Amino acid sequence: MRKFLISAALVSTALTAAPAMAQDYGRPGYDQRDDHRGDHRGDWNRNGPSRQAINELLRDLDRVEARIERSVQRRIISRREAFGLRREASQIRFQLNRAMRNGINNREFFALRAQVNRLEARLRDERNDRDGRRY
Repeated sequence: MRKFLISAALVSTALTAAPAMAQDYGRPGYDQRDDHRGDHRGDWNRNGPSRQAINELLRDLDRVEARIERSVQRRIISRREAFGLRREASQIRFQLNRAMRNGINNREFFALRAQVNRLEARLRDERNDRDGRRY
């Protein structure tokens, strides 16, 4: 009986000590903020663009994708041209989502903004190239 009580005490001690060992006790980790301003609004954009700028970039990307679809429906651009434009738009969206997951900085934001601007310019060029269609 004594051996059983000792083993039960050891098991209960191990089970209660395990959660305490999982605490980080001030070591820098995932949830710890290095922000010394005292303001903890979230770390999705450490010293990066504002949420409004990100939303505007997403709206511009949505607008370009809608213009691509409209241009295909009106037969202003070919399906092949639309495929390349859609692929580029989805790559930009993927890069934006990946950057936001780790916290987007200004350099990444402006690179993505430049890619969206280039996509808009490419769409404009494809719409105006008149390669044998319409007129």
